[in-house]
Amino acid sequence: MKADDKAGLDQFLTYRLHVLNKLSERGISERYQARLDVTLPEARIIAAVGSFGPFSVMDLARHANLDKSQASRAAEALIRRGLLARDSDPADGRVVLLSLTREGRALYRRVMPIARQWNVDLFDCLDNAERIALSKMLDKVIAKVLERAAG
Repeated sequence: MKADDKAGLDQFLTYRLHVLNKLSERGISERYQARLDVTLPEARIIAAVGSFGPFSVMDLARHANLDKSQASRAAEALIRRGLLARDSDPADGRVVLLSLTREGRALYRRVMPIARQWNVDLFDCLDNAERIALSKMLDKVIAKVLERAAG
């Protein structure tokens, strides 16, 4: 048995990332709910549309890092609240694009500072060199996963 064979689940990168993700999502979700009365998926959709422009639901799901059904449910809730609007894509009338309403843009301006502060709070345990190194390492791992997925 090799030394690597003795590593427990808690040492696997994917497990550790999953734990970090769940803890982080719980923290930011509580902030969005308490301060803005929106769910995490709703906040992600507002942030994605506000940052990158109108999207179809499929593109929105990818940019907001949600599965299609989560994105669709959250988008419907935001449409009902008057925060998102549906419009036909001028290039392809069969495609529906979701964009922020005036009220949605106001919410976007409230969502982003919370997201930015959460990001700062997550990384305040690292010094600048560690933050830069972690960012580079994550970029490398993501590139490797994308390479494997494409190949």
